Amino acid sequence: MLTIESNNLNQLRSWGWDDHWSDQAAHLSTDHKQPGRIRGQNSDLWMVETAQGTQQTRKPSSKRSEYAPVVGDWVIVEPGPTETDPWSIQEILPRRSYLSRGAAGDGRSEQILAANIDRIWIVQGLDTGLNLRRLERYLAVAWDSGAIPEIILTKTDLEPNLDQVAADISIIAAGVDVRYVNNFDVENILELRESVAEGTTICLIGPSGVGKSTLVNSLSEAEVAEIGDVRAGDHKGRHTTTRRELFRIPGGACLIDTPGIRELRLWAMDDGLSHAFPEIEAIAVDCRFSDCKHGSEPGCAVVAAVESGELDEDRLHSYRKLQAEADYEKRKGDPRARAAKVSEWKSIRKSMKDHPKHKNRSR
Repeated sequence: MLTIESNNLNQLRSWGWDDHWSDQAAHLSTDHKQPGRIRGQNSDLWMVETAQGTQQTRKPSSKRSEYAPVVGDWVIVEPGPTETDPWSIQEILPRRSYLSRGAAGDGRSEQILAANIDRIWIVQGLDTGLNLRRLERYLAVAWDSGAIPEIILTKTDLEPNLDQVAADISIIAAGVDVRYVNNFDVENILELRESVAEGTTICLIGPSGVGKSTLVNSLSEAEVAEIGDVRAGDHKGRHTTTRRELFRIPGGACLIDTPGIRELRLWAMDDGLSHAFPEIEAIAVDCRFSDCKHGSEPGCAVVAAVESGELDEDRLHSYRKLQAEADYEKRKGDPRARAAKVSEWKSIRKSMKDHPKHKNRSR
């Protein structure tokens, strides 16, 4: 049975340890093994925060796991044979939540960006205008993680019409908290920090140059994350942040800073789209067919809502695009889904071939 001294327990709690993780680690019965949280990774070494402080750890080749450790994971580690040896990651505790995307490039695999997060801050800068379609994509991915998304709008001093920004966001992010941040306003930063409860883990995501690392530094009251200038021509960042890293801030919360994302590919979605497009899901229950794709099917309530002005056409277009992308990713990883799609297309081609309009074309 795992027992942790009170002083050491407080050290772990400062990194997000709670009763849930105590239960997950209850099977430990040796004094040599102990829990810790992954704070960062450098090549094949991981920085793990334990009750005894920061430890450089490695993953032994003899230890197999269905996934590799990522920032935010709680792991079981063991000291090396000698004091100079790295500690070893013996086990990864089951994740409570995780943020993932299709891997950059060909997108043929899932990339886990961060684990065991409570909230996701989707950071968008107002110096380049608001991209609602990109924001919808981020919301779908964030909702699918199991964490609660919030929208953080930075550089508010450069946007003269915040009321219009708020109105635009309300159309695509119903029920999502939106916070406006000016890093030069001390009271504004203090208010944001006080909105985060002790023990909460937040992951910041967004493109380069939107101010994620600057926000981490402002909330930390220290230069813990490296920052750089944005290009004058297009206001894009220079990828100063090159790796994901976990930081503690005053008040007891943890922030995971991430590199700017150039391409946020969807992976197979579960509930992310339904949360990101709740009005479409609500209207869709009145469609004639339960598997309606909201295209040219007869009796589609969603298309009818667009035609009547009840639903914004751009919202439906974005929903279709993300749904098609998610379905494609799901088929790549599920042979049965792939076979079902092939069968569906064969049926469509056969019905077209037998249709009177096309019957005589091959003669």
